[in-house]
Amino acid sequence: MSKDIIVLAPNGRRQKIHCTPDTSILQVLEDVCHKQGFQPSNYDLKHHNHILDLTTTIRFSNLPNKAMLEMVEAEKKREETIVTIGLQLEDGERRTADFPPNTSLYDLIVSLAPGEFNSLQQPTISYMRQEVVGQSALQGKTLRQLGLIKGRAILRLLNKQEETRQANVSAVYRRPYTDIKIEGKKEVMEVQEQKSEDHPGPSEFNTQNQIKHQDPISKLRQTTLQNKEIELRKLNEKVENVTENIETHPPGIGTIKDELMDTDTDKSRESFTSHARENLERRLKIEEEVTFLGAQKAVAYMQPDKRDEEIDDLPDDFYELSIEEVRRLYHDLQQHRIDLESTPLLSSSKREEVEKQASQYKLNTYKNVVVRIQFPDNMILQGIFTPLNTIEDIIKFIKEHLRNPHKKFHIFTTPLKESLEPKMTLLDAKFVPCVHMHFKWTEEDPQKQPYLKDDVYNQKTASDAAFILASKYRAPTRRKQEESAQGSQKPKAPTASTSKSSKQPKWFKN
Repeated sequence: MSKDIIVLAPNGRRQKIHCTPDTSILQVLEDVCHKQGFQPSNYDLKHHNHILDLTTTIRFSNLPNKAMLEMVEAEKKREETIVTIGLQLEDGERRTADFPPNTSLYDLIVSLAPGEFNSLQQPTISYMRQEVVGQSALQGKTLRQLGLIKGRAILRLLNKQEETRQANVSAVYRRPYTDIKIEGKKEVMEVQEQKSEDHPGPSEFNTQNQIKHQDPISKLRQTTLQNKEIELRKLNEKVENVTENIETHPPGIGTIKDELMDTDTDKSRESFTSHARENLERRLKIEEEVTFLGAQKAVAYMQPDKRDEEIDDLPDDFYELSIEEVRRLYHDLQQHRIDLESTPLLSSSKREEVEKQASQYKLNTYKNVVVRIQFPDNMILQGIFTPLNTIEDIIKFIKEHLRNPHKKFHIFTTPLKESLEPKMTLLDAKFVPCVHMHFKWTEEDPQKQPYLKDDVYNQKTASDAAFILASKYRAPTRRKQEESAQGSQKPKAPTASTSKSSKQPKWFKN
């Protein structure tokens, strides 16, 4: 969403600058100084008696459209200093060095990560929602143009074509849109429906279980409901055509329409139940479909290449809130503040007690832990463990399937790359009910041999079957639900009022 910024120069002239959300405040100042003949290093920009930070962008400056800025003389001449840049790679590693502001992004990547840069098909630098894609764009973009003239900053190096497959970046999942209606406006915007994948990606299978998992039955239910809505729309069009042809017979219109709706609803219900029954039968017999490689119900499969298609960018009018939406947001904020104020403070012993209760609840709810180890060649090794197993057990499990088990390696989780202690249990590491780990050699293999044995690659399982197997074993046990149901069926002890009411007076007995 573009904006127009009006800047009042010291000579009394007003200069209008057309900006984009990624335009830096420093770029606005330089454009005005270039057109009015001033030195940018001697001036600052002020908005409502507040000096703006030149390193930020229009997106994060909280400036409205047609905002009036004023050029004021700086207290001291601004000098550009060395900028400390932290370049974060795809595997979570971060490399830091100092660069002058005139350094191009291409030279920065070559100096910090030359090996990773050559392996990327479409190298991209991401900084504060700004993306510089391609080698030519990286060569023409400098740190100064990003607004970095001093201080420190973190840049992210990624492959634009494989953006959703990164292990260290939290993928953004958008809900599928069909028809979006904005309140208070008559126009209806049709947005491209997101193509739903049959299987979740690796970022959905994270360590903290922060993203909700969907088993294939719920996936199938969603797709079936979407197909049902499309069929109902087609049916409504047919009904309208029928009503136009039989306008001369009004008594039969409602009957014909009701019959068509009933028949279509029955067909959709039958198709939904049949699909759900087939998928449930496959879930029950999934162990016959997969190929186990050894202990811990180990299976191996390749990461699927399908990716969610990003929907088109919505227009700016979509983000304009109505009065009712603002009221709802304000009500939610008030309720959240009340909840925070009413929550009592906990001591350290009380917090430890709460953590122990949470761990015990997980131990009673989940009896299995699904562990996935992803190798750099996109091969994933999956095994079933218990919450009391340790990281050392997982390391032994990996060595059983490695081509060279005597070579040193380490496993870690992302984001915020963290190494794992061998003596820690999966319950203490908060890996219940599932965890997605990554494998890496301690020393790079110059021969680049396959990581796993040949039997593993020859006996790999289909990815959809591995997903169904994992969802079956990471499902919570129903033992606690049965105990609560049995407890509710126990007869209640008679209360004092009922015992007293059962007594009868002597005169009534006679």
